Amino acid sequence: MDGDFKNFIEQVRSSANIIDVIGSYVSLKKKGNKHWACCPFHGEKTPSFSVDEGKQLFYCFGCHVGGDVFKFLEKKEGYNFIEAVKFLAQRYNIPIPEREKSAQDLAFEKDLEKVTAINEWASKYYVACLQHAKVGAKVREYLTNRGITPQIIEEFQIGYARNGYENLVDALTTKNISLSDMVFSGLALEGKTAKPYDKFRDRVMIPIKNPRGRIVGFGGRVLGDGEPKYLNTGETKFFNKRYLLFGFDLAQKYMRQVGSVVIVEGYMDAISLHAAGLRNVVASMGTAFSEQQADILKRNVGEIIFCYDSDRAGRNASVRAVSIARKKGIKVRVAGVPGAKDPDEFVRAQGLDAFRKVLDEAVPGLRFQVDDTLSQKDVSSLSGKVDAIREIIPFLMESSSEFEVNDEIRYLANKLTLDEALVADKYQKVKNKKRRFGEARAPEPTVADKAPPVSENKAEEMLLALLVNDLTLIPVCNEKLGNTEITSPLLKKLYLRLNILYDEG
Repeated sequence: MDGDFKNFIEQVRSSANIIDVIGSYVSLKKKGNKHWACCPFHGEKTPSFSVDEGKQLFYCFGCHVGGDVFKFLEKKEGYNFIEAVKFLAQRYNIPIPEREKSAQDLAFEKDLEKVTAINEWASKYYVACLQHAKVGAKVREYLTNRGITPQIIEEFQIGYARNGYENLVDALTTKNISLSDMVFSGLALEGKTAKPYDKFRDRVMIPIKNPRGRIVGFGGRVLGDGEPKYLNTGETKFFNKRYLLFGFDLAQKYMRQVGSVVIVEGYMDAISLHAAGLRNVVASMGTAFSEQQADILKRNVGEIIFCYDSDRAGRNASVRAVSIARKKGIKVRVAGVPGAKDPDEFVRAQGLDAFRKVLDEAVPGLRFQVDDTLSQKDVSSLSGKVDAIREIIPFLMESSSEFEVNDEIRYLANKLTLDEALVADKYQKVKNKKRRFGEARAPEPTVADKAPPVSENKAEEMLLALLVNDLTLIPVCNEKLGNTEITSPLLKKLYLRLNILYDEG
């Protein structure tokens, strides 16, 4: 950032009184040396949101969000830092220094304008097909049966791509759009010999918009049981699923009002929940929640509730997504949909009140990761317990709260019927290793507690002596032991430590 722009930022900062800015969003009342209001980022009845005019800072004692006037606008309006600065500059009539755009920037903007303009025309065509009395009849019936109201159809600009290879191509040609631009936009595919043809055929068409509300691509859902079930615009510099959240443009104001967002997997999950009356919902465009999506949401909400499909793939995706959100400092919980395969099926069968209860009962992200890992292990065996601890510790390492970590260690030890100190010791070793070497692997441990002779457990002593001399026998031993427990508590502790040694090389 050059000096001129730094000076510009400081000029904006000194001109924008935080009381005036925040006061245009909420009703502030002065008490003592601070101003107070109900927090605009989470629902509350008793004011816990304070603004300090002298320090030009705000802070909420309820949701623990705070910062300067720029941070307030980032949270409230979803701006990034530069957008917040420019917004205030315009408000206070401060000239904005223009950065000279590179040839690459200009080319990108030109291509984006072209692609979004073509997509807008395509969307209008798809909508017209859906509304056509005869052509769109079966699709309208399909949407009605799924509880999708005309209002939601209009809000999401849902349309229909007719069955055939040249319907859209011919329609866009009448708008003087070239075949090459149709291909460039991802709406048409190049044939080997014939002219380009429609990519989407006989599908419910769902526009996908960037955070600014511009259509950058489409998702097409097949009617019936055809494959693929969903067909998306191909990845381009404009349509990159890591940077997109389906429904964000419609959900943004609602998620800011309640301070949280519900994230589902698919378009129809999000659309069904909006149709049922839950409006702070977006879809992560499949199961791959990304850091970029987390950054977008962090500017708008303080909490994420993941509600992915109930199958194994959905649960695995939730485990990964929780880690991404927690690393960004976002509060995260995970909700399940009992008796249904996905949120769409659940809300259509059980209704909105039942789904709200599901959200109320969503478990903290870390606890979900712990429970999900335990559910996949045979924790009746020693080897299963060792595997569970090894996989869970990286999740503990992602926590910034030692209170939370200690609570989960206590919970984990209880679930595994292990000494809490043993689990805590393993966690601490990994933590020390990360601090020392910058990696989440435990330092080479030593067995500090040497077992005295235990004549009544001679067979177990001999087994442990064999393993001490040759750790490569650990996997074979784990397999042979199975559910058999080592009876001596001290030798059991040694056995677990030897497993740790083997795991850490």
